[in-house]
Amino acid sequence: MAFTLDSIFTTVTALPSALSGITEIDPIAPLKPYVRCFWSCENCKRESYMRIIPDCCADIIFDLIGGCARFVGVSDNSFLSSNNGVFFGIRFYAWAVSRFTDEKIDFLFNGSTQPENIFKGFSRFKIELLHANGNERRVTLAQKYLLDLLDENIDADIMNCLFAMIKLNCNVSVRDLSNHVAMSSRTLERKFLRNIGVSPKTMTELIRYQMLWQDCIKPNFCVPDSVDKFGYYDQAHLYNDFRKYHGEGLFDARSRYTNLSRFYNTTEF
Repeated sequence: MAFTLDSIFTTVTALPSALSGITEIDPIAPLKPYVRCFWSCENCKRESYMRIIPDCCADIIFDLIGGCARFVGVSDNSFLSSNNGVFFGIRFYAWAVSRFTDEKIDFLFNGSTQPENIFKGFSRFKIELLHANGNERRVTLAQKYLLDLLDENIDADIMNCLFAMIKLNCNVSVRDLSNHVAMSSRTLERKFLRNIGVSPKTMTELIRYQMLWQDCIKPNFCVPDSVDKFGYYDQAHLYNDFRKYHGEGLFDARSRYTNLSRFYNTTEF
């Protein structure tokens, strides 16, 4: 299941990458189920700030000017961030971080820590990456480091629950999920917290928000259809849930993305 999950669900950001100043680089095939992308940001001057939205991912972020790194856990907050600076990042799917570390990560929800605290041999890797010349070399170093750490022994119960969430458009309860894998809700919650750092309920809500965001920027988006598709009580519930995670109203966000996308599609960068 781990090797198909990324093919049925891919997270996205709030803006096309070229507009946000972010360059995203796909990982090699063995890392694709675990690493959403490698990314870089290099003093983009088109916008001073960009909106960071919950993307069901966690990142190692290297400040290439400051010479430091930080691991940022899964978040349910939206915020504006300056894109001034030179950064390189490794973006993991939330459920994949535990494949690269034996340390607990349940304290990192909406939090951060030094990567040395949870990744083996990180100090040496950081020095090599910070001294690397160009993104191609940084990606090569990062992929070698991650492949050396990778443990492909997955928790089938968690992956089956995630697969069910996505295939059912997150229109599923924690009780349904626990019945699906034949364990108590409490046991399932402990597994999620230990392996992902968030509860199954929170993970369901974050994936639902991401799926709604990806649907709402499509030309044929219909609110009543999405209420039914994602299991919202009514349209007000959908609007409020979207604003909770995105930081602004659905139609404001949709209009902003659509306008920028048209600009992006007709402008040479």
